[in-house]
Amino acid sequence: MTTPDFLWYQSRQTLKLGDVCRYTIKYTTTDPPHEMYVRIKNLENTSLRAVNLFNGPIVLYCHVVPCQFNHSRRYVAQDPTHNREVCFRNTVKPGQTFNVRLVLNDNSLLAHNANGSRTYQWECQVMSQIVINTHSTLTFLMMVGSELENMQRISRSVLTSLTKGDFAPPDHEHDRHEWGKSYRRGLDVVLEQTDDLWPPAPKQSDKPVHLVIVTHGIFSNLTADMLYLRDRLMATTAENLVVDGFRGNAGHTEKGIHRLGVGVSNFVAQRIAQLEKGGGVESISFVGHSLGGPVQLYALKHLLSVHGTDYFSRRHIRLRHFVCLASPMLGVLSEMSLWISWFLDLGTLGKTGRDLTLSKKLPHYVRHLGQPKRDSFRPLLETLPDEPVQTLLRSFESRTVYANAVNDGIVPLRTSALLYLDWEALGDVTAIQKQEANTDAGSTGVVPTENDGASQHAPGKLPEATNASGHELGEVPAEEPANMKKYNNFLASAFGNDNSEQGNGESDSPKLSKNKLRRFRKYALISAKGSDTLESDSEASEDGRNGTSLSLESGRPLHIPPKASTVESALNSLLCPIPSENYITNPESRTPVIFHDKYYHFNNIPAHENTRTKGIKKLFRYTDWKIEKQAIIAQKYHARDLSWRKVLVYLPPDAHNNIVVRRRFANGYGWGVIDHLTGEIFGTQIKAKM
Repeated sequence: MTTPDFLWYQSRQTLKLGDVCRYTIKYTTTDPPHEMYVRIKNLENTSLRAVNLFNGPIVLYCHVVPCQFNHSRRYVAQDPTHNREVCFRNTVKPGQTFNVRLVLNDNSLLAHNANGSRTYQWECQVMSQIVINTHSTLTFLMMVGSELENMQRISRSVLTSLTKGDFAPPDHEHDRHEWGKSYRRGLDVVLEQTDDLWPPAPKQSDKPVHLVIVTHGIFSNLTADMLYLRDRLMATTAENLVVDGFRGNAGHTEKGIHRLGVGVSNFVAQRIAQLEKGGGVESISFVGHSLGGPVQLYALKHLLSVHGTDYFSRRHIRLRHFVCLASPMLGVLSEMSLWISWFLDLGTLGKTGRDLTLSKKLPHYVRHLGQPKRDSFRPLLETLPDEPVQTLLRSFESRTVYANAVNDGIVPLRTSALLYLDWEALGDVTAIQKQEANTDAGSTGVVPTENDGASQHAPGKLPEATNASGHELGEVPAEEPANMKKYNNFLASAFGNDNSEQGNGESDSPKLSKNKLRRFRKYALISAKGSDTLESDSEASEDGRNGTSLSLESGRPLHIPPKASTVESALNSLLCPIPSENYITNPESRTPVIFHDKYYHFNNIPAHENTRTKGIKKLFRYTDWKIEKQAIIAQKYHARDLSWRKVLVYLPPDAHNNIVVRRRFANGYGWGVIDHLTGEIFGTQIKAKM
């Protein structure tokens, strides 16, 4: 069978939960073609759009970027009016397509060859968005060619072709052995699949490695959702790095922290044993997102109970970094409404939901990890930071938590920041807020709206507007000024002048309403002073603590973030705001995401008063009881000689996924967080290019 001249390459792949396909497209030529296109089509039946919620979204995430794109440098497209060059789409539904025009210019130029030819390169990445079902599959078609109209004809369904009256002959159907072959001289397409992107072997197998264990959160997976984090870690340091994690928890995150942690624990032991056959493991670090934080800590607890508390020291393995990103280390009891907490207690999210709401364990005869009989009924998260975990955490060279200050109702601020914070220092976010308010529309990511009429495009040009069937020429969407203004107004109400009457310079106490006064006193009990250095630089009292200086008489403003909405955050995960073109291509237009970065030491944490609320009093002091429960756990994490670096970030919705950059461009608001993690925690020198 002959291949059409316009079709240069085609690939057909089937994806499951967490699967990824990354195409590296290289084209070497002396006479660049006039037009060159990439077309990706979701081949699933369009009727599946109606049942997405049952099996997880049967949709694709796609992006196509030139080789010279780097989010830390300004990117200028050759003709942004007709082609913005950096193209992505968060949801390619069944039957829909994603079409991108490849531009051969300096942005895609990889090398000048000795024979006078030039090599251009692009990266095309396709990800499965399946969330829950581990058996569901998703098939897509990827094509590279020179005539988009003909590429559309040969990839249409029979029904669409009959409707348009333009049925493509079946002569272009190729045997399966022809998939993945290049039909164009100078074109080289390399396909990397999931296992290729997560290689188990280090770059230098005969040298000791730094093993980084990455753990995903609930309704998430390792290989797709944590891929950007892995890529950035590999691009950060010249160390012999191995970034890996346990894949078996994907699709089973409702089984409870115990089961998830045991799986991670066994995986860590196996990976260390495998690497010891080569150069060995010199050091190990742990990075967990969302539920991955407590899961990785439970895995360490299980590892020590099974293999001995001297497991790492016996193997001369340094404990380097312990990092949590938006992790519910204290559960989610204090921020959830009574109704949501009640549904979780009933098992809406299985055992995981009961663990997160600090529910007592159901009676059972098997005690895990050799724990005392009394502990077998206590909530798992309450016993998790007990020994030997406290001693193990002290052995890490750094302990860091990243927390979302706003827009995260899934894992709110207090639980992800281990409760104790310098609430007065949170006023730093006001400076960011004023900076955005004084910024004009031209530098806030607003892109002028383009005319979408088909008649306004010259012959041979493709319209950039999305049509009803979802077929479009991929691009970075423009952000509407109204949306940016709405977000700024929200932040103004969140951190603004609710307590502006404080700190007015008067000597008498500020006048507060009854609710504000009660809220002030509640946060005064969990207020602590942060330090700019890892070493404690303050004098402690007799009990080793300084406590807090926060009081009504101080006259200093107290900025308390609003209570986050769990339902709104869940909806934002499905319909997340997309970064604008200006945000993606112009680093100077981005607001700094890190506004609070402090070390918290034991002697700066206030002592907890043991006033347990029991019996019927819980009904009348339910809020105070929830804070007390989390304070008990937080005190264990802030034990003597156990300091934490707490980094508070300022991200738009969907903040919970943005903080880990679940998708490279759709969650691009979190680039600054990952840059901070890789640069400040794992290394001081970032490679020029990934």
